[in-house]
Amino acid sequence: MKTADLNRICREYTAELVNAVKNEKDDKRILEYFEFCSRFHNYSFQNRILIWLSRPDATLVAGFKAWRNTGRYVKKGEKGIPIFAPMRMKVRKGEEWEPEPGLDFEDAEDAEKTKDEVLRFRVVYVWDVSQTDGDPIPECPDVLSVEGEIGNLLVGLERFVRDQGITLDYVDALPMATATGVSTGGAVKIVATMKDEEKFHVLAHELAHELLHGPQDRLKISKKVKELEAEATAYVVSRHFGLKAKAPTYLALYRVQEVDIMASLDRIVTTASRILRGVVRQQIRESLERAA
Repeated sequence: MKTADLNRICREYTAELVNAVKNEKDDKRILEYFEFCSRFHNYSFQNRILIWLSRPDATLVAGFKAWRNTGRYVKKGEKGIPIFAPMRMKVRKGEEWEPEPGLDFEDAEDAEKTKDEVLRFRVVYVWDVSQTDGDPIPECPDVLSVEGEIGNLLVGLERFVRDQGITLDYVDALPMATATGVSTGGAVKIVATMKDEEKFHVLAHELAHELLHGPQDRLKISKKVKELEAEATAYVVSRHFGLKAKAPTYLALYRVQEVDIMASLDRIVTTASRILRGVVRQQIRESLERAA
């Protein structure tokens, strides 16, 4: 498949997703997407869309050689999932990239004067683990799979929050009787009477506000969009760790302008990925401290 064709497919499907979310009266479609993103938060927005389009039930993807190196092989007849892969190319300065057979800038005497390095994308194929057979997949460390148990996830998230220079306090109650957490720009307060699982989800929500919504954003972004982004981020984080978070109540994206939907989808998963990596690093750090 050509890169241009895959680009077109990605744009068409993204538009379809956006329109579906805007026109449907429930948030099932977008929840399915966020559930998917909890497994593929490290992939680019375009590649997440392409994997979801080809195989929404995917859990772990890799290339043909990568699977072979782990002792697994792609089953006969399985169709690969096309995604974009970056590649750096040498091109003549001031000229558009046009591959020339047999031309190797590295061998040219004036290579440094005549070449530039540019980033291009090509289409590669990956396969989901369900499309392969062979040796068992190595078990993930416990730190990445909690099976619905909170374990030391809350401690890891708390440490990550404080490492960002954010003050964290647990309180008996908040001024708004129904509120369970609040973010005030550099400080987060969480109601202490909740279960640890609830504290984790609420803290992820308030941390998302801190990371996503600085002073300027808090003024120019509507409350609805801010709550949408924070709750969806917390949903992705919770689902990644196997916690059965309740479906977000703010995901009525069909009332938001298309440009905001597109911006929010990417911001949500990028922020969730940052939190996930931070929690895992803190858990590893804590394990090393205990073992010392």
